[in-house]
Amino acid sequence: MYARVATISDLDKIFAAPAQRCIEDLEGAGSSLGDAEKNFRTRQKIGDIRALFVKDDEVTGLISWQRREVLGSLRIRVYFIGAEDFFAPEVPSTRFGRKYMRTLQCELGNLPMLSMCWITHPKVDRWYRLMGYRLAETYGRQRNFVLEPKQ
Repeated sequence: MYARVATISDLDKIFAAPAQRCIEDLEGAGSSLGDAEKNFRTRQKIGDIRALFVKDDEVTGLISWQRREVLGSLRIRVYFIGAEDFFAPEVPSTRFGRKYMRTLQCELGNLPMLSMCWITHPKVDRWYRLMGYRLAETYGRQRNFVLEPKQ
């Protein structure tokens, strides 16, 4: 797997056929696919988005971020949307995510990274844990995972 700066074409491909679990996550957050697409297109214009690839040049996911103050501390809020292919069992997405998120975190000033999750898939907690995140808090269905800065 690898990542590169996302293009408009990458966004078009992912938003044309996003994974059902990503749509459910958006709906759980009280958002919509249209809202997410608008957010990602805005982030793409300023360069805060990467396209994720499993092989060749077929984009399978998008990751974006935004620096935000949360409870008086600067954090990096992470956004993700992917195609069904990204979640295939043979795709090393968790292993890639562990390395890539640390690399991205260092590039962005080694700040805590916050990922909010509303999907109820039974392996979500495990996936985040394997990527180095910890469950920071839960509000109903919403679970907030934090990747602490590397010491």
